Amino acid sequence: MLKVVSHEGYLARYPTGAVETPARIRAILGNLKGHYALVVPEPASTEDLLRAHTVDHLIQVQLEGKAVKDAAALAAGGALCAARRALTDGHPYFAAVRPPGHHAGRNRFGGFCFFNNMAIALLALFDHGTARRAAVIDFDMHRGDGTAEIFHGDPRVSFLDVSSAEKDGFVQRIESFLEGLPPVDIIGVSAGFDMHVKDWGGLLTNQDYHRIGRLIGNAARRLASGRVFAVLEGGYMPHDLGKAVLAFCKGLEGKDLIEPTHAARP
Repeated sequence: MLKVVSHEGYLARYPTGAVETPARIRAILGNLKGHYALVVPEPASTEDLLRAHTVDHLIQVQLEGKAVKDAAALAAGGALCAARRALTDGHPYFAAVRPPGHHAGRNRFGGFCFFNNMAIALLALFDHGTARRAAVIDFDMHRGDGTAEIFHGDPRVSFLDVSSAEKDGFVQRIESFLEGLPPVDIIGVSAGFDMHVKDWGGLLTNQDYHRIGRLIGNAARRLASGRVFAVLEGGYMPHDLGKAVLAFCKGLEGKDLIEPTHAARP
């Protein structure tokens, strides 16, 4: 069964973009409550952070203030916890963390991202020898330029950054990538939900996110012994974000999506 990694620290306020608010995590946890058990992570260590970033990068993030540094280290720790648990348990994990991370490169940050959560998680697995090959799927509205930079030329990682202006093309790119993917030790998902019909991208429905989750979950069971973890990236309309995340998680664990029905008014 899928489990959720999250922490009350993700509800903290720190200097960031106006739309990257604690309400995002509150909405997600409100929708996932009662469906999944919660796992509480610890912050990533300096050693963990330095696998993906330079010393200068860490200094620059520290200059943004203690609240930012602490929040970003805790988010990276959430991703790392999800990756390690998924690898050990052979079950999917969803890391409901903030700030997001896929825009953070080795020596730069931006786009609400300070540390690259996905890269930190996978590089720890590689460094400890618990994984040798991974796949990463980034379906955020915005390109995961930081992740692409960090893993550029790394033969251990097969990376798909989905970008399509059409719904069919968006989902088809994921399906085609998974069909051509060789066996891997683990699949990581940079799960951005800002392509939702009621978010900035205006493209994907909850049913689409459920389909994407099911495609990835099926591939994980076929190619990675069920070892898959997802890390929250974008998605900025809290009310709809929580529902989209639940739909994706249901798909990831191979369960049907049953959306609530509203009785007609008398």
